[in-house]
Amino acid sequence: MKKRNKMARIIFIITLCFVFFGCTIAALEIYSSSFGRVEEFPENEFFPYHRYKEIDQYKYPREEVHFNSCGNKLQGFIYGNGNNNGLVVISEGLGGTADDYLPMIMYFAGKGWRVFAFNNTGVSGSEGESVRGLSQSVIDLDAALTYIENSDKFAGLSVMLAGHSWGGHAVCAVLNYNHRVSAVVSFAGYNKGSDMIKENGVSMVGGFFYIFTPQMRALEKQLFGDTANLTAVGGINKSGIPVMIVQCSDDNAIKPGTTSIYAHRKEITNPHVEIIYRDGEDATGHEYTFCSKAQKEYYNWANKSWETYKAENKNATKLQWANVINFDKDLVNELDPDLMERINVLYNNAK
Repeated sequence: MKKRNKMARIIFIITLCFVFFGCTIAALEIYSSSFGRVEEFPENEFFPYHRYKEIDQYKYPREEVHFNSCGNKLQGFIYGNGNNNGLVVISEGLGGTADDYLPMIMYFAGKGWRVFAFNNTGVSGSEGESVRGLSQSVIDLDAALTYIENSDKFAGLSVMLAGHSWGGHAVCAVLNYNHRVSAVVSFAGYNKGSDMIKENGVSMVGGFFYIFTPQMRALEKQLFGDTANLTAVGGINKSGIPVMIVQCSDDNAIKPGTTSIYAHRKEITNPHVEIIYRDGEDATGHEYTFCSKAQKEYYNWANKSWETYKAENKNATKLQWANVINFDKDLVNELDPDLMERINVLYNNAK
Protein backbone atom coordinates (compact mmCIF):
# COMPACT_ATOMS: atom_id res chain seq x y z
CA MET A 1 0.00 0.00 0.00
CA LYS A 2 2.84 2.36 0.94
CA LYS A 3 4.65 1.56 -2.30
CA ARG A 4 1.54 2.36 -4.32
CA ASN A 5 1.08 5.70 -2.47
CA LYS A 6 4.71 6.54 -3.08
CA MET A 7 4.41 5.69 -6.77
CA ALA A 8 1.25 7.77 -7.04
CA ARG A 9 3.07 10.76 -5.55
CA ILE A 10 5.96 10.30 -7.98
CA ILE A 11 3.58 10.13 -10.94
CA PHE A 12 1.78 13.23 -9.67
CA ILE A 13 5.05 15.17 -9.33
CA ILE A 14 6.22 14.07 -12.78
CA THR A 15 2.87 15.13 -14.24
CA LEU A 16 3.16 18.54 -12.57
CA CYS A 17 6.66 18.94 -13.99
CA PHE A 18 5.41 18.15 -17.50
CA VAL A 19 2.53 20.62 -17.07
CA PHE A 20 4.90 23.30 -15.74
CA PHE A 21 7.43 22.90 -18.52
CA GLY A 22 4.66 22.64 -21.10
CA CYS A 23 3.14 25.90 -19.85
CA THR A 24 6.57 27.54 -19.83
CA ILE A 25 7.15 26.56 -23.46
CA ALA A 26 3.66 27.80 -24.34
CA ALA A 27 4.29 31.12 -22.55
CA LEU A 28 7.54 31.58 -24.47
CA GLU A 29 5.75 30.80 -27.72
CA ILE A 30 3.00 33.34 -26.96
CA TYR A 31 5.63 36.00 -26.27
CA SER A 32 7.72 35.25 -29.34
CA SER A 33 4.66 35.26 -31.64
CA SER A 34 3.17 38.43 -30.10
CA PHE A 35 6.29 40.56 -29.92
CA GLY A 36 8.33 39.99 -33.07
CA ARG A 37 10.29 42.58 -35.03
CA VAL A 38 8.51 45.48 -36.73
CA GLU A 39 9.88 46.49 -40.11
CA GLU A 40 9.10 49.34 -42.48
CA PHE A 41 6.07 48.61 -44.63
CA PRO A 42 7.01 47.28 -48.11
CA GLU A 43 7.18 49.97 -50.79
CA ASN A 44 5.05 47.93 -53.22
CA GLU A 45 2.11 47.59 -50.84
CA PHE A 46 -0.59 50.00 -49.74
CA PHE A 47 0.41 52.02 -46.68
CA PRO A 48 -2.03 54.50 -45.09
CA TYR A 49 0.60 56.61 -43.27
CA HIS A 50 3.07 59.09 -44.70
CA ARG A 51 6.61 57.98 -45.41
CA TYR A 52 9.31 60.56 -44.76
CA LYS A 53 10.16 60.78 -48.46
CA GLU A 54 6.56 61.88 -49.16
CA ILE A 55 6.68 65.03 -47.01
CA ASP A 56 8.44 68.35 -47.60
CA GLN A 57 11.94 67.43 -46.42
CA TYR A 58 13.21 70.96 -47.04
CA LYS A 59 10.64 72.29 -44.60
CA TYR A 60 11.04 69.40 -42.16
CA PRO A 61 14.68 68.27 -42.30
CA ARG A 62 15.81 65.72 -39.76
CA GLU A 63 19.05 64.53 -38.21
CA GLU A 64 19.50 60.82 -37.54
CA VAL A 65 21.13 59.92 -34.22
CA HIS A 66 21.69 56.71 -32.26
CA PHE A 67 21.67 55.75 -28.60
CA ASN A 68 21.93 52.52 -26.61
CA SER A 69 19.20 50.60 -24.80
CA CYS A 70 19.84 47.17 -23.25
CA GLY A 71 22.82 46.60 -25.51
CA ASN A 72 20.97 47.53 -28.70
CA LYS A 73 21.64 50.63 -30.82
CA LEU A 74 18.38 52.49 -31.34
CA GLN A 75 17.58 54.89 -34.16
CA GLY A 76 16.35 58.39 -33.37
CA PHE A 77 15.47 61.47 -35.41
CA ILE A 78 15.71 65.15 -34.47
CA TYR A 79 13.38 67.55 -36.28
CA GLY A 80 13.46 71.34 -36.07
CA ASN A 81 17.09 71.64 -34.99
CA GLY A 82 16.79 75.41 -35.09
CA ASN A 83 13.71 75.48 -32.86
CA ASN A 84 14.18 76.51 -29.23
CA ASN A 85 10.65 76.51 -27.83
CA GLY A 86 11.42 73.24 -26.03
CA LEU A 87 11.75 69.55 -26.89
CA VAL A 88 8.85 67.20 -27.58
CA VAL A 89 9.77 63.50 -27.33
CA ILE A 90 7.36 61.14 -29.12
CA SER A 91 7.01 57.49 -28.06
CA GLU A 92 5.49 55.20 -30.70
CA GLY A 93 2.70 52.62 -30.51
CA LEU A 94 3.29 48.88 -30.78
CA GLY A 95 3.39 47.66 -34.38
CA GLY A 96 4.26 51.06 -35.77
CA THR A 97 7.40 53.08 -36.40
CA ALA A 98 8.43 56.62 -35.53
CA ASP A 99 7.52 57.80 -39.04
CA ASP A 100 3.87 56.83 -38.45
CA TYR A 101 3.67 59.97 -36.30
CA LEU A 102 4.94 62.40 -38.93
CA PRO A 103 1.75 64.54 -38.86
CA MET A 104 2.27 65.11 -35.13
CA ILE A 105 5.99 65.66 -35.60
CA MET A 106 5.32 68.26 -38.31
CA TYR A 107 2.69 69.96 -36.14
CA PHE A 108 5.03 70.45 -33.19
CA ALA A 109 7.97 71.45 -35.41
CA GLY A 110 5.71 74.02 -37.03
CA LYS A 111 4.89 75.45 -33.61
CA GLY A 112 8.55 76.05 -32.82
CA TRP A 113 9.29 72.87 -30.88
CA ARG A 114 12.29 70.68 -31.48
CA VAL A 115 11.07 67.08 -31.83
CA PHE A 116 12.79 63.81 -30.99
CA ALA A 117 11.19 60.63 -32.33
CA PHE A 118 12.77 57.19 -32.18
CA ASN A 119 12.26 53.55 -33.06
CA ASN A 120 12.07 51.23 -30.08
CA THR A 121 14.06 48.02 -29.74
CA GLY A 122 13.29 45.65 -32.62
CA VAL A 123 11.63 48.35 -34.73
CA SER A 124 12.72 49.45 -38.21
CA GLY A 125 16.26 50.90 -38.11
CA SER A 126 16.84 50.00 -34.47
CA GLU A 127 18.66 46.86 -33.40
CA GLY A 128 16.96 43.96 -31.63
CA GLU A 129 15.60 40.59 -32.67
CA SER A 130 12.14 41.54 -31.37
CA VAL A 131 10.28 44.28 -29.52
CA ARG A 132 10.49 41.97 -26.49
CA GLY A 133 7.24 42.94 -24.71
CA LEU A 134 4.95 45.62 -23.31
CA SER A 135 7.42 47.00 -20.75
CA GLN A 136 10.14 47.55 -23.37
CA SER A 137 8.65 50.89 -24.36
CA VAL A 138 9.39 52.20 -20.84
CA ILE A 139 12.96 50.89 -20.92
CA ASP A 140 13.63 52.45 -24.32
CA LEU A 141 12.07 55.80 -23.39
CA ASP A 142 14.18 55.80 -20.22
CA ALA A 143 17.26 55.27 -22.42
CA ALA A 144 16.14 58.01 -24.83
CA LEU A 145 15.70 60.52 -21.99
CA THR A 146 19.08 59.57 -20.55
CA TYR A 147 20.62 60.22 -23.98
CA ILE A 148 18.83 63.58 -24.23
CA GLU A 149 19.94 64.67 -20.76
CA ASN A 150 23.56 63.86 -21.57
CA SER A 151 23.63 65.47 -25.01
CA ASP A 152 24.60 69.08 -25.72
CA LYS A 153 22.12 69.01 -28.63
CA PHE A 154 19.24 69.61 -26.21
CA ALA A 155 20.90 71.79 -23.59
CA GLY A 156 18.53 74.29 -21.99
CA LEU A 157 15.37 72.84 -23.56
CA SER A 158 12.35 71.93 -21.46
CA VAL A 159 11.31 68.33 -22.17
CA MET A 160 7.72 67.35 -23.01
CA LEU A 161 6.53 63.81 -23.70
CA ALA A 162 3.81 62.55 -26.06
CA GLY A 163 3.03 58.86 -26.48
CA HIS A 164 0.42 56.67 -28.11
CA SER A 165 -0.77 53.25 -26.88
CA TRP A 166 2.49 51.38 -26.08
CA GLY A 167 4.08 54.81 -25.94
CA GLY A 168 1.07 56.21 -24.07
CA HIS A 169 1.92 53.84 -21.25
CA ALA A 170 5.64 54.59 -21.50
CA VAL A 171 5.39 58.38 -21.19
CA CYS A 172 3.55 58.02 -17.88
CA ALA A 173 5.30 54.94 -16.43
CA VAL A 174 8.73 56.49 -17.09
CA LEU A 175 7.76 59.24 -14.64
CA ASN A 176 8.48 56.70 -11.91
CA TYR A 177 12.12 57.54 -12.67
CA ASN A 178 13.75 60.89 -12.02
CA HIS A 179 13.98 62.43 -15.46
CA ARG A 180 13.71 66.13 -16.22
CA VAL A 181 10.22 66.18 -17.77
CA SER A 182 7.90 69.20 -17.66
CA ALA A 183 4.62 67.85 -19.10
CA VAL A 184 3.14 64.69 -20.61
CA VAL A 185 0.36 63.77 -23.03
CA SER A 186 -0.76 60.15 -23.21
CA PHE A 187 -2.99 59.03 -26.08
CA ALA A 188 -4.81 55.72 -25.44
CA GLY A 189 -2.24 54.52 -22.92
CA TYR A 190 -2.63 51.43 -20.74
CA ASN A 191 -1.92 51.42 -17.03
CA LYS A 192 0.07 48.18 -16.67
CA GLY A 193 1.47 45.73 -19.21
CA SER A 194 0.54 42.55 -17.33
CA ASP A 195 -3.10 43.64 -17.26
CA MET A 196 -3.06 44.01 -21.04
CA ILE A 197 -1.54 40.55 -21.49
CA LYS A 198 -4.13 39.00 -19.18
CA GLU A 199 -7.09 40.69 -20.86
CA ASN A 200 -5.95 39.76 -24.36
CA GLY A 201 -5.05 36.22 -23.27
CA VAL A 202 -8.43 35.59 -21.67
CA SER A 203 -10.22 37.00 -24.72
CA MET A 204 -8.37 34.50 -26.92
CA VAL A 205 -8.46 31.29 -24.86
CA GLY A 206 -10.81 32.01 -21.98
CA GLY A 207 -10.07 30.91 -18.42
CA PHE A 208 -7.47 28.46 -19.75
CA PHE A 209 -5.10 31.44 -19.91
CA TYR A 210 -4.79 31.51 -16.10
CA ILE A 211 -2.81 28.27 -16.26
CA PHE A 212 -0.01 30.30 -17.87
CA THR A 213 -0.11 33.15 -15.32
CA PRO A 214 2.86 32.02 -13.14
CA GLN A 215 5.02 31.47 -16.22
CA MET A 216 4.02 34.81 -17.72
CA ARG A 217 4.92 36.64 -14.51
CA ALA A 218 8.25 34.82 -14.28
CA LEU A 219 9.01 35.60 -17.91
CA GLU A 220 8.18 39.29 -17.50
CA LYS A 221 10.35 39.45 -14.38
CA GLN A 222 13.24 37.86 -16.23
CA LEU A 223 12.86 40.16 -19.24
CA PHE A 224 12.11 43.46 -17.53
CA GLY A 225 12.91 43.19 -13.84
CA ASP A 226 11.13 45.76 -11.68
CA THR A 227 10.04 47.72 -14.77
CA ALA A 228 7.34 45.08 -15.33
CA ASN A 229 5.62 46.25 -12.13
CA LEU A 230 5.54 49.94 -12.99
CA THR A 231 2.16 51.54 -13.62
CA ALA A 232 1.27 54.65 -15.54
CA VAL A 233 -0.81 55.97 -12.63
CA GLY A 234 2.12 55.46 -10.25
CA GLY A 235 4.32 57.63 -12.47
CA ILE A 236 1.65 60.30 -12.86
CA ASN A 237 1.17 60.56 -9.11
CA LYS A 238 4.88 60.54 -8.32
CA SER A 239 5.74 63.28 -10.80
CA GLY A 240 3.16 65.90 -9.87
CA ILE A 241 3.64 67.54 -13.29
CA PRO A 242 0.93 68.47 -15.81
CA VAL A 243 -0.39 65.36 -17.56
CA MET A 244 -3.13 65.09 -20.19
CA ILE A 245 -4.86 61.73 -20.69
CA VAL A 246 -6.71 61.33 -24.00
CA GLN A 247 -9.02 58.34 -24.40
CA CYS A 248 -11.68 57.44 -26.97
CA SER A 249 -14.88 55.67 -25.94
CA ASP A 250 -14.74 53.39 -29.00
CA ASP A 251 -11.17 52.17 -28.40
CA ASN A 252 -11.23 48.38 -28.76
CA ALA A 253 -7.50 47.92 -28.19
CA ILE A 254 -6.94 49.85 -24.95
CA LYS A 255 -10.42 49.62 -23.50
CA PRO A 256 -11.72 52.65 -21.59
CA GLY A 257 -13.37 50.52 -18.90
CA THR A 258 -10.58 48.03 -18.15
CA THR A 259 -6.89 48.36 -19.08
CA SER A 260 -6.61 52.04 -19.99
CA ILE A 261 -5.16 54.76 -17.79
CA TYR A 262 -8.59 56.35 -18.07
CA ALA A 263 -10.12 53.28 -16.38
CA HIS A 264 -7.84 53.93 -13.38
CA ARG A 265 -8.54 57.67 -13.20
CA LYS A 266 -9.95 57.45 -9.67
CA GLU A 267 -6.53 56.28 -8.48
CA ILE A 268 -4.90 59.48 -9.75
CA THR A 269 -3.96 61.91 -6.97
CA ASN A 270 -1.86 64.31 -9.05
CA PRO A 271 -3.90 67.57 -9.10
CA HIS A 272 -2.41 68.65 -12.44
CA VAL A 273 -4.05 65.96 -14.55
CA GLU A 274 -6.46 66.80 -17.36
CA ILE A 275 -8.59 64.02 -18.84
CA ILE A 276 -10.08 64.31 -22.32
CA TYR A 277 -12.64 61.60 -23.03
CA ARG A 278 -13.60 61.60 -26.70
CA ASP A 279 -17.14 60.27 -26.99
CA GLY A 280 -19.90 60.23 -29.59
CA GLU A 281 -18.95 62.07 -32.79
CA ASP A 282 -15.60 63.02 -31.27
CA ALA A 283 -14.51 59.40 -30.76
CA THR A 284 -12.00 58.28 -33.41
CA GLY A 285 -10.99 54.83 -32.12
CA HIS A 286 -7.61 53.60 -30.98
CA GLU A 287 -5.29 54.05 -33.93
CA TYR A 288 -6.46 57.61 -34.60
CA THR A 289 -7.07 58.84 -31.04
CA PHE A 290 -5.67 62.28 -31.90
CA CYS A 291 -7.31 62.70 -35.31
CA SER A 292 -10.17 64.90 -36.54
CA LYS A 293 -13.83 64.18 -37.27
CA ALA A 294 -13.13 64.69 -40.98
CA GLN A 295 -10.43 62.01 -40.75
CA LYS A 296 -12.92 59.59 -39.22
CA GLU A 297 -15.49 60.26 -41.94
CA TYR A 298 -12.92 59.79 -44.70
CA TYR A 299 -11.55 56.63 -43.06
CA ASN A 300 -15.04 55.10 -42.87
CA TRP A 301 -15.78 56.07 -46.47
CA ALA A 302 -12.47 54.62 -47.65
CA ASN A 303 -13.16 51.28 -45.95
CA LYS A 304 -16.53 51.00 -47.69
CA SER A 305 -14.95 52.04 -50.98
CA TRP A 306 -12.33 49.32 -50.68
CA GLU A 307 -14.93 46.66 -49.95
CA THR A 308 -16.91 47.69 -53.03
CA TYR A 309 -13.81 47.76 -55.23
CA LYS A 310 -12.68 44.36 -53.97
CA ALA A 311 -16.11 42.83 -54.68
CA GLU A 312 -16.13 44.22 -58.22
CA ASN A 313 -12.52 43.45 -59.15
CA LYS A 314 -11.12 39.95 -58.92
CA ASN A 315 -7.59 39.77 -57.45
CA ALA A 316 -7.77 43.46 -56.54
CA THR A 317 -5.03 44.91 -54.36
CA LYS A 318 -5.28 47.83 -51.98
CA LEU A 319 -2.51 49.62 -53.81
CA GLN A 320 -4.50 49.46 -57.07
CA TRP A 321 -7.61 50.69 -55.28
CA ALA A 322 -5.71 53.54 -53.60
CA ASN A 323 -4.38 54.71 -56.96
CA VAL A 324 -7.87 54.57 -58.51
CA ILE A 325 -9.50 56.71 -55.81
CA ASN A 326 -6.41 58.91 -55.34
CA PHE A 327 -6.24 57.97 -51.66
CA ASP A 328 -5.75 61.09 -49.54
CA LYS A 329 -3.03 60.40 -46.95
CA ASP A 330 -3.22 63.96 -45.65
CA LEU A 331 -6.90 63.60 -44.80
CA VAL A 332 -6.70 60.06 -43.39
CA ASN A 333 -4.01 61.29 -40.98
CA GLU A 334 -5.47 64.72 -40.23
CA LEU A 335 -4.97 65.76 -36.59
CA ASP A 336 -7.74 67.26 -34.50
CA PRO A 337 -6.79 70.97 -34.54
CA ASP A 338 -8.55 71.86 -31.28
CA LEU A 339 -7.00 68.95 -29.39
CA MET A 340 -3.51 69.71 -30.72
CA GLU A 341 -3.83 73.37 -29.81
CA ARG A 342 -4.79 72.41 -26.24
CA ILE A 343 -1.67 70.27 -26.09
CA ASN A 344 0.46 73.10 -27.47
CA VAL A 345 -0.90 75.43 -24.79
CA LEU A 346 -0.28 72.80 -22.10
CA TYR A 347 3.35 72.44 -23.17
CA ASN A 348 3.92 76.20 -23.40
CA ASN A 349 2.49 76.74 -19.93
CA ALA A 350 4.68 73.98 -18.49
CA LYS A 351 8.00 75.36 -19.72
